[in-house]
Amino acid sequence: MAGKIDKSHTHLLRAVDGDEWELWDFSENRRANFVRRLSTPSEAPGEMVVSLPAEYTITFPTWLATSDRAVIPEILQLQLEKRGLLNKNSGASAVDYRIIETRDNQTLAIATILQPEFPEELVFERVKRFEPSAYTFALPQNRLIIWREKGRLAVAATRGTAPITVQVLGDCELSATAALELKCIAFQLEAQGLCERFVGVTLWGEFSVEESECVERHLGLKVTRDAVPPPNLPQVRSKLLPPEVCALRESGRRRRQFRSGMALLAAAYVLGVTGLIGYILWQRHVADELRLHILKQVPTVTAIQGTAERWRRVELAVNPKVYPVEVLYQVAGLLPHDGLRLTAVEIQNGKVVIRGEASTSPAAFKFAEDIKAKPDLQMFAWQMASPILRPDGRAEFTIEGVPKIAQIN
Repeated sequence: MAGKIDKSHTHLLRAVDGDEWELWDFSENRRANFVRRLSTPSEAPGEMVVSLPAEYTITFPTWLATSDRAVIPEILQLQLEKRGLLNKNSGASAVDYRIIETRDNQTLAIATILQPEFPEELVFERVKRFEPSAYTFALPQNRLIIWREKGRLAVAATRGTAPITVQVLGDCELSATAALELKCIAFQLEAQGLCERFVGVTLWGEFSVEESECVERHLGLKVTRDAVPPPNLPQVRSKLLPPEVCALRESGRRRRQFRSGMALLAAAYVLGVTGLIGYILWQRHVADELRLHILKQVPTVTAIQGTAERWRRVELAVNPKVYPVEVLYQVAGLLPHDGLRLTAVEIQNGKVVIRGEASTSPAAFKFAEDIKAKPDLQMFAWQMASPILRPDGRAEFTIEGVPKIAQIN
């Protein structure tokens, strides 16, 4: 009965007789449940295990004169290259090795090789792994098992319950020619000691009585017929992976890395923009707080400015250092012994005007510099215009001082 897809389960896709595929899923107890038939593998949802039809693989069983499992893959690799079944440039994913039995310092091993021409319909990124179809069945002991895949007759020969060889027959029907080919396969495996004597032949699927009798007549073995059993998930996982799928996975990995990088970049950009917006909003909040604080301080500042203005108005009257007599005293203290005299000292609205005569212009300039340098007179900003030279060579000068006290900018 067909069912719905549960993405938490393991899904398996296997070929049937014809162009369609069967989709199965395995629950936690590893029991197979049929889901539905698919016209193409690409219709399968999510990741899955693909049962690889026998026509896409080659099996090579052999006895090896060693029990050292570490060297078995290398020995098998050399034998496959010697027989032309494997190119030296073939990747490790194109071959899978399995050990069936070890006895008397000998090991029975099987190599499964991918055919060079891999079907495009099975090249998609959602494949978790490929399992040769014979390993997805619970095979009967010491028998030849025949079933149909993709319009071809597939046959598996078992030693115990392990498939020793899996291949497709040349004829698409169980004819006399196919029966003779089966007989040759059985004789060869028995002669090489790869299989014990076969006890029978099992036909899975829709086979006629005539086909069954033809096989029984040519092989001399009892033939039984049964429906194709549900698939099993192999305990030992296959390492077969076509180069096309490897390249597709690598491309997908780079694509995911690129998307992840772009997502991180976009997240960093959004985070940066968010941080900038937050910073601007915070600065606005700080500016608003400062403006509010300034507004609260306006009455205090206004009062201070009024007080300063009043002090400016009265300072000329209350500060002894700006009294006319004190200013005259300080200026007079700078007069040289000869060569310079004062003719007038005036103070009006705090402004000091000093007039005098000097024997030379340099003497007048020196007197002005002495006034500027005296500490007690530095509360005024002093300046002097160029002296006026008289016919007798004397220089008349005017020095003005503007008070700097209590100024408000």
